[in-house]
Amino acid sequence: MEKRNGRFRDALAIKGRHHGGDSMGRLGGDRARQIVEGLTDGFLSLDADWRITDCNNVIAGILNRRREDLPGQKLCDVFAAGMDSPLGALVRRVAETQAAAQAEVSYPQHGKERLLHLQVFPLDGGVGAVWRDITETRAAEMQLAESEARHRELADGTPAAAWLTRPDGELEFINPAMAESLGRSREALLADGWLRAIDPNDRPSLLKARAEAWASHSAFNYEGRFRHADGTLRILELYGRPRFDKSGAFRGYVGMATDVTDRREAERRQKLLIDELNHRVKNTLATVQSMIRQTLRTGGGTKEMEHLLTERLQALSAAHDVLSRENWDGADLADIANASVKPLAEAGQMTIEGPGVRVAPNVAIALSMALRELAANALKHGALSTPTGLVKLSWTTTGRTVALEWRESKGPAVTAPDQEGFGSRLLRRGLAGELGQAAELIYAPDGLVCRMRAPLADC
Repeated sequence: MEKRNGRFRDALAIKGRHHGGDSMGRLGGDRARQIVEGLTDGFLSLDADWRITDCNNVIAGILNRRREDLPGQKLCDVFAAGMDSPLGALVRRVAETQAAAQAEVSYPQHGKERLLHLQVFPLDGGVGAVWRDITETRAAEMQLAESEARHRELADGTPAAAWLTRPDGELEFINPAMAESLGRSREALLADGWLRAIDPNDRPSLLKARAEAWASHSAFNYEGRFRHADGTLRILELYGRPRFDKSGAFRGYVGMATDVTDRREAERRQKLLIDELNHRVKNTLATVQSMIRQTLRTGGGTKEMEHLLTERLQALSAAHDVLSRENWDGADLADIANASVKPLAEAGQMTIEGPGVRVAPNVAIALSMALRELAANALKHGALSTPTGLVKLSWTTTGRTVALEWRESKGPAVTAPDQEGFGSRLLRRGLAGELGQAAELIYAPDGLVCRMRAPLADC
């Protein structure tokens, strides 16, 4: 702005000591006039008696008057503010001190207050002034400040820990919730201060994840241990997203942090409890199996009966193992199928294929029992009883239902049994309770076909 003031003074210095409207015309006035009229700011000059000596059309527009009517008129006659107003006081101070000054003053126009920025400087025995209407600018700045204040209030007031970085990665904002989770002041955590709170054992992995995200400007998610100011370790899950300005330039990251210490401890305890329960259940199954063997041996049971009961207990155990790995939150159908039947087939005899789907625990146990029964029957009477026999287990989904098909081929000829055994009763009736409908058994000449339908687990 100092350069602009100098340009004004240079352009207007040619006026000498003349204060009439034709002074510019005597000494290069055309050029000076073009400069003054080309300004987007208003320009006004006053003589020692506070009379207007010159102005441009911007000033005339502000005053809502014709420019040619203004020279020669006193300042207090054309402005709504007198010499005792902030405007008059500014002009008087510059005239007395011969030092440039600036201020923002209000000016009424068309029934509304306008805000003007004035730069006043000594000029040719009087003063010159550059005027700029900053009403909209200040309103926009105020609106932006209010918006920023609201967003800051929201960020500070939210119970979730939030943070913001600069493009170089240093932390420029952290809300009270984030500071509280680390037990340190916001000032201590800004810039790179938060890095000192990371547990040394987790620092390399966090910095690596952070660097990889920064290199590609991608979102990142990290969980690590942080040392609270009181010395305790807290587990925080950090989530960050890159932010960009309107031109697409990278501006840093914005993110949140969640203290998951209590959740992880609860999960650890739950896992210990489930592991202990699983261990006891497996021991119980082993005990039951031992009791059956002893009972059958002393009670005159056959080896075949012992084998059948053992197989069925093993089916329960296989399903239990799969469900235990999933914390009894359902199971993948492929895992159930592989655990139930793969151990009974020779390499290359069994094919299992189908999309990845999950079933509820009760469905998993029912299917495990059914598939184990089919595999045991195939091993004794069907395709798995001969080296050339093949079994294909496949499934497809329709809506929230999975349709399974067990198909045997290249084995002994198949005929329907004269009477229904345990396996047939399990498939035809036992499945209806858990799956909603019985299995369909087809005794085709080239191999047994069994079709089952089961509900999928809720998402």
